[in-house]
Amino acid sequence: MNKTAQIALLLLVIIASIATYFYVGGKPNMQELKNSVAPAASLYPEAKSVSEKLNFINDGSIETHLSEVSQGKWALLYFGYTSCPDVCPIDLSKISLTYQMMKNQEKLQVVFISVDPMRDIGKLDQFAGAFNSTFLGLTAHQDELMTISRSLGVYHEVVESQKLALEDHSSHGDHASDSEVSEGDEFTAHEMINTESGDVQKVEDHAKHMKLKELGYVHKANDVDNENRTTKTAHYDIDHTSSYLLFNPELKLTALLTSPHEPVAMAKAIDIIIKNLR
Repeated sequence: MNKTAQIALLLLVIIASIATYFYVGGKPNMQELKNSVAPAASLYPEAKSVSEKLNFINDGSIETHLSEVSQGKWALLYFGYTSCPDVCPIDLSKISLTYQMMKNQEKLQVVFISVDPMRDIGKLDQFAGAFNSTFLGLTAHQDELMTISRSLGVYHEVVESQKLALEDHSSHGDHASDSEVSEGDEFTAHEMINTESGDVQKVEDHAKHMKLKELGYVHKANDVDNENRTTKTAHYDIDHTSSYLLFNPELKLTALLTSPHEPVAMAKAIDIIIKNLR
């Protein structure tokens, strides 16, 4: 056997070994596949069928099934909210870096799911698109959102201590503390009033809030209940799990991306999963 034939035979052996590593009897070798994507991703032994529970609404409050957004692609869902002060922007930045490094990015749709529909409808795509122009945003009506969250093992809840604090501030008519409005609240517009002159100003960013506060303005009471949205609930945080959920094109829950969510490792893991679980 000449040298060229030996090299060709060696290449065939290597290719066969790789194929055997991931496939047994025409099916993916799940244990080897799990090992190859760990610790960045955790594969389910069998993909979970939850398609019937993936009913959301878009920025126009129009009912939208996840399939209408994913359009036959793999889908990576991240749960958070637009006025999240720290975790959500960091996580979505990591997902953006992951997406940019993927070889199979055209086969993946990233979807931001808001757990704060009251404040976020109308801002979903804008917020998600700020991290990557292909990212989309959805949410759900509160009761439906709880059903979806439970079925996917996602936790979220308004911070109870902040609810109580807001009620206390409201009862005293004093909403001008530094702690109430922060850089993380830029998406929540409100009105401030000068109690001496009666002048009312609309505030749409933190800088204007602080400037008016220095001039003696305070929050203007809001007697209009817009879908239960009042000054009592305008500023609050939401505790939630940092969940990255990967669905196959049939919208079966296939894997979770696990902490510490390192972009290079996540990109490699998602590429391997997409390539081997088509």
